[in-house]
Amino acid sequence: MMSPYGSSYDDIHALANEIKREVRLSHINFDPYSFVSPSAYDTAWLAMIEEDHYVGDDELKPMFQDCLDWIMCNQNAGEGFWGNSGGYTPVAGAGGEDEEDMYALTSTLACVVALHKWNIGCLHLHKGKRYIERRTEMIIGNYDNEEGSYPRWFVIKFTGILDLAQQLGLHFVFSSRCIEMIKELFYQRQEILKREKLVDDCNHKPLLAYLEVLPSTIVVEKEIIINSLENVHGSLFQSPSATASAFMLTRNTKCLAYLQNVVERCSNGVPQKYPLNEELIKLSMVNVIENIGLGEFFGREIEHVLQHYSYEEENVNRMPISYLADQLHKDSLAFRMLRMRGHAVSPRSFCWFLNDQETRNHLERNIDSFFLVILSVYRATDLMFPGEHELEEARLYTRSLLEQSRSIDERMIKHELSTPWIARLKHLDHRMWIEDKNSNFLSIGKASFLRLHSSYSDRLTHLAARNFEFRQAIYRRELEELTTWVKKLGLNDIGFGREKTTYCYFASATSLPFEYASKFGKLTAKTAILITVADDLFDEEGSLDDLKVLTRAVMRFILYYSVKS
Repeated sequence: MMSPYGSSYDDIHALANEIKREVRLSHINFDPYSFVSPSAYDTAWLAMIEEDHYVGDDELKPMFQDCLDWIMCNQNAGEGFWGNSGGYTPVAGAGGEDEEDMYALTSTLACVVALHKWNIGCLHLHKGKRYIERRTEMIIGNYDNEEGSYPRWFVIKFTGILDLAQQLGLHFVFSSRCIEMIKELFYQRQEILKREKLVDDCNHKPLLAYLEVLPSTIVVEKEIIINSLENVHGSLFQSPSATASAFMLTRNTKCLAYLQNVVERCSNGVPQKYPLNEELIKLSMVNVIENIGLGEFFGREIEHVLQHYSYEEENVNRMPISYLADQLHKDSLAFRMLRMRGHAVSPRSFCWFLNDQETRNHLERNIDSFFLVILSVYRATDLMFPGEHELEEARLYTRSLLEQSRSIDERMIKHELSTPWIARLKHLDHRMWIEDKNSNFLSIGKASFLRLHSSYSDRLTHLAARNFEFRQAIYRRELEELTTWVKKLGLNDIGFGREKTTYCYFASATSLPFEYASKFGKLTAKTAILITVADDLFDEEGSLDDLKVLTRAVMRFILYYSVKS
């Protein structure tokens, strides 16, 4: 069965099997962190850490040589930047693609500083410097914000790394206009530092989470840093870059153990957030697969993930807010997927947040940062049975938050709020998710949303697009065959009756899974077309005698086939 696009169903299955062998969702040695996009910015900060210096050592050496090697191997060969420009989406989203370029700019600055510190990679360093000098003015100047201020994360990061570069003797050549823009950024940093405390509950990421780029004028006591470390794994706000800075300042053994662990687990570049909820990574991967219409190809893998998911009530009162957000995201994803497959799941599995005022306060204060979590909870409430009051409350609450959101994904939010889930057509929903570059969000970092690794998400999107085009070709061909059949029978020339060929086929094809639509779609549509003509004949054209003859003929037909069966 070949489509006009030259792609057969067998070809698509072969591509799906190839990806499945790489993804290995159901493999016993499957590593969830292989699905997480690396952060050039955080990897660069680990690359800057010096090995412990002992008496007799001739020179300082990088503690994590692998991170330095990663920087050398992952620069954009054409433009000279690091950080997947155009591939990251900012947390707040007000600046759209401009903020994506800001993320690449800060990542490139960090990588250039790391290379300069170790006097390595002259060509990479030169290309990175050129990118910074050529692009800074345009990136900063193009940012459009009605309030006249730049994103908080960018102001803190850019000015901090620029300070560090100058301290290390690395200087850039900027135009006079660009210099004025940079001065404005330093002024805005001063305003931020004046109004915010080092640890401020009002912000999702407090100033201390940006320890690596805080100016030297802010003296951070070692005791404050150590007291702020996570008890379980020794990180500073789950940020590898901030923890790298904390270790360089304190040489704390917990920090060192954390950094060694993240490098060991994430050999293909350090993520901007670690550790992550591993079940959330798996469920997010499944969510992407289902959203873009590939569930049929990964049925066994999806079942494996869901079978090994078990909801365990945890003491959420002791969790930091970032853990709570991931927990809520994970629980709501699991609830939706399990209920879609007929499992009995209690609403309490994710509605616990309704009784947690701290979580609700953070959601309300940081709607745009947490919109991914809020949207996931709202979608989970689609599968609500009558009398489930917790789900009703969760739906009303999250709908109100989404209506207030200024997220970059306004199209998706509008779609979710305006079209009831039960009234949507899966095939069209798949297309929307395929076209949406924000469909592979995973969690919330300091500057952007974490994504699934592009090596997987790009291949899945490619497969989904080919699968969608193949199905569209089949639908078009069958609709053409139906139109020819209607003309051949003269149903469009009988002088009465509605022309419902497209309507009947659309209604049948979109209401059936593809494997059934390809077998019964045309048959169902033909039946509907004939019934429509007969209905119009009874309503408008037929005489009483004609209608009696037609009725007897239909009855004989039904009787014949009922006896034969």
